[in-house]
Amino acid sequence: MDKVKRLQMNLVIKIALGVILAFVIMGVSAALIEFYAVQEMQESLLRQQKQKQTQIKQQHEAKLRDQKIQRLLAIKENQKKAKEQQLFREKQQAWYAWYNKREPKGCDNWQSDRHMVECINKKMDLKSEFNKTWNLQLNLSRK
Repeated sequence: MDKVKRLQMNLVIKIALGVILAFVIMGVSAALIEFYAVQEMQESLLRQQKQKQTQIKQQHEAKLRDQKIQRLLAIKENQKKAKEQQLFREKQQAWYAWYNKREPKGCDNWQSDRHMVECINKKMDLKSEFNKTWNLQLNLSRK
C-alpha cells in the first residue's frame, strides 16, 4: 500500500506541478503580451507624435512660403507703383516743357472770356496732340 500511496502522491505532486507550471506559463505569457501591447502603444504614440510634428512643420513651412510670396508680391506691386509714379512725373514734366514751347502768345494772361475759351481750347488741343505723341513714343520704346 505504501507503493500505491507513493504513486498516488507522485501523481498528485505531478498534477500540482503541472498546474503550477501552467499558471507560470500563463503568467509569463500574459506579462509578455502586456509588455508587447504597451510597447506597441508607445510606438504608435511616437508615430502619431512624429506625424503631428511633421504636419505642424509642413503647415509652418507653408505659412512661411505664403508670407514670402506675399512679401514678394507687395515688393513687386510697390515697384510697379513707383514706376507708374515716375512715368507720371516724367509725362507731366514733358507736358509742361512741350506746352511752354507751343503756348499761344497772350494765353498766360486772359483778356476776356472769349480769349480764355480760345486759350483753353488751344491748350486742350495741344494736350491731345501731346498725349498721342507721348503714347506713340511710349509704345515704340516698349517694343
